[in-house]
Amino acid sequence: MADEGDVVNPYPGECLQEGDGFSYPQFKEKSEQISKECFDFIDHDKNGVIDKAELITVMRGIGLNPSEKDAEELIASTAETGKDTISWAVFDDMMNGPCKSEKLNKMNMLAMFLIFDNNKDGFVDATDFQKTMIILEQPFGEFETKLFIEEMDKKPQGKLNYKDFVTLMYGESYAE
Repeated sequence: MADEGDVVNPYPGECLQEGDGFSYPQFKEKSEQISKECFDFIDHDKNGVIDKAELITVMRGIGLNPSEKDAEELIASTAETGKDTISWAVFDDMMNGPCKSEKLNKMNMLAMFLIFDNNKDGFVDATDFQKTMIILEQPFGEFETKLFIEEMDKKPQGKLNYKDFVTLMYGESYAE
Protein backbone atom coordinates (compact mmCIF):
# COMPACT_ATOMS: atom_id res chain seq x y z
CA MET A 1 0.00 0.00 0.00
CA ALA A 2 2.81 2.44 0.73
CA ASP A 3 4.87 3.94 -2.05
CA GLU A 4 8.62 4.22 -1.89
CA GLY A 5 9.50 7.13 0.36
CA ASP A 6 6.19 7.01 2.28
CA VAL A 7 6.42 7.04 6.04
CA VAL A 8 5.12 3.77 7.45
CA ASN A 9 4.83 3.21 11.17
CA PRO A 10 6.51 -0.15 11.80
CA TYR A 11 5.03 -0.26 15.29
CA PRO A 12 1.20 -0.12 15.15
CA GLY A 13 -0.18 1.42 18.31
CA GLU A 14 2.85 3.67 18.78
CA CYS A 15 3.28 7.25 17.63
CA LEU A 16 5.53 8.38 14.84
CA GLN A 17 8.11 10.87 16.07
CA GLU A 18 10.24 13.54 14.41
CA GLY A 19 13.20 11.77 12.84
CA ASP A 20 11.11 8.77 11.72
CA GLY A 21 10.58 10.57 8.42
CA PHE A 22 7.50 12.20 9.94
CA SER A 23 7.35 16.00 9.97
CA TYR A 24 5.06 17.19 12.76
CA PRO A 25 4.96 20.86 11.62
CA GLN A 26 3.50 19.90 8.22
CA PHE A 27 0.41 18.50 9.99
CA LYS A 28 0.16 20.99 12.87
CA GLU A 29 -2.05 23.67 11.33
CA LYS A 30 -4.48 21.27 9.65
CA SER A 31 -4.66 18.92 12.64
CA GLU A 32 -5.42 21.84 14.98
CA GLN A 33 -8.26 22.94 12.68
CA ILE A 34 -9.65 19.39 12.50
CA SER A 35 -9.34 18.99 16.29
CA LYS A 36 -11.28 22.23 16.84
CA GLU A 37 -14.04 21.04 14.51
CA CYS A 38 -14.17 17.73 16.38
CA PHE A 39 -14.31 19.51 19.77
CA ASP A 40 -17.06 21.81 18.53
CA PHE A 41 -19.03 18.79 17.27
CA ILE A 42 -18.90 17.13 20.71
CA ASP A 43 -19.57 20.40 22.59
CA HIS A 44 -23.27 20.58 21.64
CA ASP A 45 -24.17 23.51 23.92
CA LYS A 46 -21.09 25.49 22.76
CA ASN A 47 -20.04 26.40 26.31
CA GLY A 48 -16.37 25.59 25.67
CA VAL A 49 -16.23 22.29 27.57
CA ILE A 50 -17.24 18.69 26.96
CA ASP A 51 -19.39 17.31 29.76
CA LYS A 52 -20.63 13.81 30.58
CA ALA A 53 -23.97 14.15 28.76
CA GLU A 54 -22.32 15.42 25.56
CA LEU A 55 -19.78 12.62 25.66
CA ILE A 56 -22.48 9.96 26.15
CA THR A 57 -24.53 11.40 23.24
CA VAL A 58 -21.56 11.29 20.86
CA MET A 59 -20.48 7.80 21.97
CA ARG A 60 -24.00 6.47 21.44
CA GLY A 61 -24.06 8.14 18.05
CA ILE A 62 -21.16 5.94 16.93
CA GLY A 63 -22.73 2.75 18.22
CA LEU A 64 -21.21 2.53 21.71
CA ASN A 65 -23.38 2.21 24.81
CA PRO A 66 -21.47 3.82 27.69
CA SER A 67 -22.91 4.03 31.18
CA GLU A 68 -22.72 7.27 33.13
CA LYS A 69 -19.88 5.70 35.11
CA ASP A 70 -18.00 4.90 31.86
CA ALA A 71 -18.32 8.52 30.75
CA GLU A 72 -17.23 9.81 34.16
CA GLU A 73 -14.15 7.58 34.09
CA LEU A 74 -13.31 8.67 30.56
CA ILE A 75 -13.56 12.34 31.48
CA ALA A 76 -11.59 11.80 34.69
CA SER A 77 -8.79 10.11 32.74
CA THR A 78 -8.53 13.10 30.41
CA ALA A 79 -9.68 16.26 32.26
CA GLU A 80 -7.66 18.58 34.43
CA THR A 81 -7.43 17.43 38.06
CA GLY A 82 -10.63 18.20 39.96
CA LYS A 83 -12.66 19.00 36.84
CA ASP A 84 -15.63 17.02 35.55
CA THR A 85 -15.44 18.47 32.04
CA ILE A 86 -12.83 18.59 29.28
CA SER A 87 -11.79 22.08 28.21
CA TRP A 88 -10.65 23.03 24.71
CA ALA A 89 -7.09 23.54 26.04
CA VAL A 90 -6.93 19.99 27.42
CA PHE A 91 -8.55 18.52 24.29
CA ASP A 92 -6.16 20.47 22.03
CA ASP A 93 -3.13 19.35 24.05
CA MET A 94 -4.32 15.75 23.93
CA MET A 95 -4.83 15.86 20.17
CA ASN A 96 -1.93 18.08 19.08
CA GLY A 97 0.61 17.96 21.89
CA PRO A 98 3.68 15.76 21.97
CA CYS A 99 2.70 12.18 21.17
CA LYS A 100 3.11 10.04 24.28
CA SER A 101 1.77 6.56 24.84
CA GLU A 102 -0.31 7.66 27.86
CA LYS A 103 -2.21 9.98 25.53
CA LEU A 104 -3.48 7.01 23.55
CA ASN A 105 -6.55 6.78 25.72
CA LYS A 106 -10.20 6.26 25.00
CA MET A 107 -10.94 9.95 24.55
CA ASN A 108 -8.19 10.31 21.97
CA MET A 109 -9.49 7.26 20.10
CA LEU A 110 -13.03 8.65 20.13
CA ALA A 111 -11.84 12.03 18.86
CA MET A 112 -9.80 10.43 16.07
CA PHE A 113 -12.82 8.38 15.01
CA LEU A 114 -14.97 11.52 14.87
CA ILE A 115 -12.33 13.29 12.78
CA PHE A 116 -12.44 10.52 10.15
CA ASP A 117 -16.25 10.07 10.33
CA ASN A 118 -16.95 13.04 8.03
CA ASN A 119 -20.69 12.49 7.67
CA LYS A 120 -21.15 11.60 11.36
CA ASP A 121 -23.04 8.38 10.68
CA GLY A 122 -21.02 6.27 13.15
CA PHE A 123 -18.86 4.66 10.45
CA VAL A 124 -15.73 5.47 8.46
CA ASP A 125 -16.14 4.48 4.82
CA ALA A 126 -13.64 4.80 1.96
CA THR A 127 -14.85 8.32 1.10
CA ASP A 128 -14.49 9.51 4.73
CA PHE A 129 -11.03 7.97 5.01
CA GLN A 130 -9.85 9.37 1.69
CA LYS A 131 -11.13 12.92 2.41
CA THR A 132 -9.44 13.03 5.80
CA MET A 133 -6.14 11.70 4.47
CA ILE A 134 -6.20 14.40 1.76
CA ILE A 135 -6.75 17.06 4.42
CA LEU A 136 -3.80 15.62 6.34
CA GLU A 137 -1.76 15.82 3.12
CA GLN A 138 -1.33 12.04 2.98
CA PRO A 139 -3.63 11.17 0.05
CA PHE A 140 -4.52 7.57 -0.64
CA GLY A 141 -5.65 6.43 -4.09
CA GLU A 142 -9.19 5.13 -4.48
CA PHE A 143 -8.04 1.53 -5.00
CA GLU A 144 -5.68 1.42 -2.03
CA THR A 145 -8.26 3.14 0.20
CA LYS A 146 -10.92 0.54 -0.63
CA LEU A 147 -8.39 -2.25 -0.12
CA PHE A 148 -7.40 -0.74 3.23
CA ILE A 149 -11.03 -0.51 4.40
CA GLU A 150 -11.87 -4.04 3.20
CA GLU A 151 -8.85 -5.46 5.02
CA MET A 152 -9.88 -3.93 8.37
CA ASP A 153 -13.67 -4.31 8.00
CA LYS A 154 -14.59 -7.21 10.30
CA LYS A 155 -18.20 -7.29 9.08
CA PRO A 156 -17.99 -7.01 5.30
CA GLN A 157 -20.03 -3.83 4.91
CA GLY A 158 -17.54 -1.52 3.20
CA LYS A 159 -17.05 0.69 6.23
CA LEU A 160 -15.39 0.60 9.62
CA ASN A 161 -17.23 0.81 12.91
CA TYR A 162 -15.54 2.31 15.97
CA LYS A 163 -13.87 -0.94 17.08
CA ASP A 164 -12.52 -1.69 13.58
CA PHE A 165 -11.21 1.88 13.33
CA VAL A 166 -9.44 1.69 16.70
CA THR A 167 -7.85 -1.62 15.65
CA LEU A 168 -6.66 -0.01 12.41
CA MET A 169 -5.23 3.11 14.06
CA TYR A 170 -3.91 1.81 17.37
CA GLY A 171 -3.71 -1.99 17.17
CA GLU A 172 -5.80 -4.89 18.40
CA SER A 173 -4.97 -4.46 22.09
CA TYR A 174 -6.59 -0.98 22.19
CA ALA A 175 -9.87 -2.14 20.67
CA GLU A 176 -10.86 -4.18 23.68
